[in-house]
Amino acid sequence: MKYLLVLLLVSCTLPQPLTSPEVSEVTLNTTETPTATAVDPEPAPLPLPVLSDKLSAWCARTDTEFNRYQWGKSRCEEFNWNHVRSSAQGHPIPWVVFGTEENLEKKNVTLIMCGVHGDEITPMKFCYDILYDLKDFHWDFSERVVIVAPLVSPDSFFTAKPSRTNSRGVDVNRNFPTKDWNKDALRLWSQKYGKDKRRYPGPKASSEAETVFQVNLIKRYKPSKIISVHSPLMMLDYDGPALKHDHSHSAKDLLLTMSEKAKGYKVSNYPHFPGSLGNWAGNELGIPTYTLELPNSDPHQSDRYWKQFREAIHHAIEHKIGP
Repeated sequence: MKYLLVLLLVSCTLPQPLTSPEVSEVTLNTTETPTATAVDPEPAPLPLPVLSDKLSAWCARTDTEFNRYQWGKSRCEEFNWNHVRSSAQGHPIPWVVFGTEENLEKKNVTLIMCGVHGDEITPMKFCYDILYDLKDFHWDFSERVVIVAPLVSPDSFFTAKPSRTNSRGVDVNRNFPTKDWNKDALRLWSQKYGKDKRRYPGPKASSEAETVFQVNLIKRYKPSKIISVHSPLMMLDYDGPALKHDHSHSAKDLLLTMSEKAKGYKVSNYPHFPGSLGNWAGNELGIPTYTLELPNSDPHQSDRYWKQFREAIHHAIEHKIGP
């Protein structure tokens, strides 16, 4: 009896098990969409520029030539083209400006031109590679302006057999209004070059739309340096203020650094000619003018040349000449 009483007392003092609260059955509403983690929306693509009918046709023709040379799509319609002057055959001669035109005199202005001679195929693609680079990457254009004219002589390029001369048979790089043009251009063409049709300087200086186009670009933007891309002489040439008188060494430094960044590309003191860009812009106007002659005109080498010279072009754009 004693033991029974103890057992009863112990059982009364033990804690009782807790009873789980009643849980109602929850039914999942399968029509509801689970909440996803919030992410920033993809930026909407920028609308394409509105092009005139002439520029739209020009871009279509550019795409045709890009397909011909197996360069892919030109992306021509993505750029904000400026167009004032056309060739003798009516093709636009447009250009693109990166940066704003206000206070140009205080900015680092670079003018780049290609396609001066239509049978020099690789420079055309080279200028488009520059356009892609300037558009696709985060360049700071607050203190610099870059003007690119990728096809100065469209008549000589938009043809079944590209030629050095334009559709009027003139070499537009012998047609600039240099001081020696009237005295020497036609005389040298006749006596030194045997009236070679590929080098005909024209009936008079600035007779060609392509020449006037380049002259007007230079007068409008007053670049601190000009880069003109040609082929196939495989050199880097300079025209402009005498390098020995370049006390700041900025023009000479750019020449040497461009060569260095292009794997030691040959620097040459190529002679200038009556009516040439280097003679008119470089020697007479005093604008440092760099002629980059690519190794050849083989369109299949275009990507290789851009890889070789991309860093040199970047440096040239960033390099400031003058005060």
